[in-house]
Amino acid sequence: MKVFLLLFSVICSTQAFVCLPNACATVRCAAVTAENCNGVIKQNGGYCGCCDSCENYLAEGDTCFSSILLGVPSTSHCGPGLHCDMHTFKCVANIQARALNPCAQELSTFTATQNGQPLLGAHKPLCDADGYYQPKQCQGSGCYCVTKEGKEIDGYSAHIWEAQHMTCQCARDQKEYMDSGLIGRLFYCTSDGSYQNYRCVGDVCHCTDSDGNVIAESQSVDIAHVDNLNCRQ
Repeated sequence: MKVFLLLFSVICSTQAFVCLPNACATVRCAAVTAENCNGVIKQNGGYCGCCDSCENYLAEGDTCFSSILLGVPSTSHCGPGLHCDMHTFKCVANIQARALNPCAQELSTFTATQNGQPLLGAHKPLCDADGYYQPKQCQGSGCYCVTKEGKEIDGYSAHIWEAQHMTCQCARDQKEYMDSGLIGRLFYCTSDGSYQNYRCVGDVCHCTDSDGNVIAESQSVDIAHVDNLNCRQ
């Protein structure tokens, strides 16, 4: 009953809070990067959506009650391979995810090894929501592209200060397609493994999005004038 009353009071207080149109005018945002965030970076996830925020990963056994409060921006959630037990409000292991997904395993080992202190030379992997490796991984001064299992894809890399818009999605899609044995599809990847911002079919070129898909109703030009195509940067 006490837990219910606490939850209800928090929901009511958050519903009464309103962000004014100019709420972000005087807010100065601190940089949120993979190096200082032990979890997932949410774009515009902070106060009134003014700044990016970090949702820290909780370890097994940590209390996760605050991460399920309705209306309250979450600042933490159970890490890869874990979920919040609704009876104990503790992070518990998802045995199947831990057994199947390699990035979740490495991150769990990394977190346990650190014990609150960074281990010299240790690499913190970046995992997706399912516990597989994100396409882009960074270590030291460089970033590179990997498969879902964490194997580096040759030929695609960038200095960390040049990798802000690096996605590696094209490099991964191309690798998976080639490994499948299929033929006939062309991939237009940049040197850092991201999709090129345009694609040509026959003599006509169109702008594409970050997944390589043609943007509907976007400008198109003849291939001879592709330099005049005004696509996203």
